[in-house]
Parts: sequence; structure tokens; C-alpha cells
Amino acid sequence: MTARILSKATAQGALGATGILALVLSIIVGLNIYYGSFLPVQSASFSTFVDNPVDLKSAAHQASLAKHAQNASLGFGEIVYISMPDRTDRQDAMNLLAYSYGLKLKLLPGVSGADISSKAIPDEVPQRLRESELGCWRAHANAWRYLLESDMDTALVFEDDIDWTPDVKQTFETLSLQMQNSTVRLLEPSDYERANAPYGLDWDILYVGSCKHGANPDFKPLIQIWDDPDVPDARHLTQKTLQALKEFGLTDAEIGKKRVLVPAYRTECNTAYAITRQGAQRLLFAMSYAGLHGAVDEDMVRLFREGRLKGYSITPPVFSQFRVGGAKDTDNKSPGDPRLGHTINGKGNLRGWSYDIKGSARQAMVASLQINVWEDYKRVRPDTFVGAKESS
Repeated sequence: MTARILSKATAQGALGATGILALVLSIIVGLNIYYGSFLPVQSASFSTFVDNPVDLKSAAHQASLAKHAQNASLGFGEIVYISMPDRTDRQDAMNLLAYSYGLKLKLLPGVSGADISSKAIPDEVPQRLRESELGCWRAHANAWRYLLESDMDTALVFEDDIDWTPDVKQTFETLSLQMQNSTVRLLEPSDYERANAPYGLDWDILYVGSCKHGANPDFKPLIQIWDDPDVPDARHLTQKTLQALKEFGLTDAEIGKKRVLVPAYRTECNTAYAITRQGAQRLLFAMSYAGLHGAVDEDMVRLFREGRLKGYSITPPVFSQFRVGGAKDTDNKSPGDPRLGHTINGKGNLRGWSYDIKGSARQAMVASLQINVWEDYKRVRPDTFVGAKESS
């Protein structure tokens, strides 16, 4: 009888211990699920590398990471483009370009300055700032905020009057390899950067499409130069870009063969640029919360010159503005501005032009989409063509 009581007590104790253990495990799992969503994104990636060690500095890993440039976002978290709601013509063009080159673009609507509440205008805005420039600032600020509201590390921001080199993915793959082995960084990249960031994360802004370039004259040795077969020759460069390349130290023989990366200092035009999360945060702080002192690209230059933003500039750029020579070229100037020309369409899309890039994605797209079905039949199926016989 005593043995049975002891046996029963032992069994109950074991069951009790099992129940307690199950309860503890369920609590641990529950806490892990609850708090897991608050852990940094890199924690999961880092654990992967602990379980499966990878030499993050190896050429093989760097080449593999650079291949992210071949994806639909060129290795960034996402590509967004800004376009005024009524510019459906430009939105059509952007969709055509994206489809033609295997890119995925997200439209962020442009903003009319007239629609911005006076209460929402930042402090220190100069009276000379036009309504259209104020709207342009707000549209870019919305792009910065969009990145912060996401879980992405980076975003690539386009304006909607853009053109690029047809071999854009290979150009960015080369750029990734250069930035993974940067000679102009302040600090060595973290393991998270080496594992996950094709272009690093040590910058706020990476200018890849601008119209004016300049380095800090006090830090001339901070320059990285590499061979790039997709650099345009001197004939297709603007005088501003040619002058910048010469100031960077390139010889006439090197211009048209080499691309340059310098810390951003005097870079104008926001045709195409990438931002990191820290960059989006600093931009929103400096150009919204703390005030705005000019047009969006001009105020960014001010912040770079003051050392309050950190970034890099690529020269020659990978992206260019596309021009037709008429009022359609911009939404930031008033109708009747002599710089807009005398017509709306100018020369038209089929005769438009770009600069500072090798080739033109738009022109290549036109060539690929224009067909003559009947000429194709005559060439491939000459037996079906009876026109010449009937006319003889």
C-alpha cells in the first residue's frame, strides 16, 4: 500500500514537473514571438552567419552581393519615382522604361505647392521660393518619410524626367564592387553591411544622377577612380561634367574611360539619388523639422557643405535628365518662362535627348518597340508576299 502511494506521488510529481516545464517553454516561446518583432533586422541575418560562417571579406562573397544589382531594384530596397498626378505622359514613359529594363518602380505622387497648408511650411523658408519649388520639396520629403515608414535599409529615388545608360544593371554591379572596397570611407564596414548592403550603409545620400559635381577642395585625396566601359566619351559630356572630371585629376585620355566617386560636397539636381534610413531621418530633421532654406537640391548642397549630411557623388552620373526642348520639360517653372521654349512638346519624345550617359535607355526602348509587321513577313515569309507579282 505504501509503495503504491509513493509510486502515485512520484508519478504526480513527474507530471507536475512536466507541466511546469511545458509552461516555462510556452512562456519562452511566447516572449520570443512577441519581442522578436522588435529586434533589429540584422539579428536574423547575423544568426544565419553564425550558423553558416561566411567569409564576408572574400572576393566570392563580394561578387555574390554585387549581383543584387541585377535585380528589379538595382540592389536597393525599392525604387520610387516622383511624378505630378497630372503628368500621365511621364508615368507612361516610366512604366515603359521599367518594363523594358526589368525594373520595378513605385509611383509617389508629386505635390502642388498650392496644396500645402501654411501651417505645414517649414520655418525659415525664403520668400523667393516658388510654389512649385515648395511642392517639389514636399514630394521629396514624402519619399524620405516613405523609407522611414518601411522596413527597408535603402531606397532609390527618381524624378520622372529620367534617362539612363542601357547597361544600367552592370554599371551598378561594378559600382557595388567599388563601394564594398571603398577607399574613401571613414570607418570599416560592419558585418551587417558586408553581409547585406551591396553599396554599404555609411552614407546618407548616394548621388547617381546629378547635373553638377564638385569635391571639397580641402579633401582632394578623398577620391576613388575605376575603369568603367559604360562611361560616355567626352563628346557626350556637359561642360560642367568635363570640368569636374578635370578638377578630380583625370587626364584627357582617362575621360571617357573612368568613373569617379567622391564624398558629396557640391552636387546639384536630384534626378536620381539613393538614401539610407539614417539619411532619410537627417533630411527630414534638417529640411522639415528644423527649417528649409531654399529649393530642395540647393538646400541639400548647403547641408553637405556644412558637413551636416554624409554622402557620395558619382561622376559621370548613371542617370540623366531627358529633354524635349519645350514646356513639358519641367513642372517647376511658370508658363511663359523663356527657358521652356515656345511650344509644349518641343521636339517630342522621339527626338528628345539626354547627356552625360553612354547610350540612352529611351532611344534603345524606341528601337525595340517600333516594328513593321509587313516588312517582317516579306523577310521571313517571302512566299506569302504577292504584291510584286500582282503589280507586274
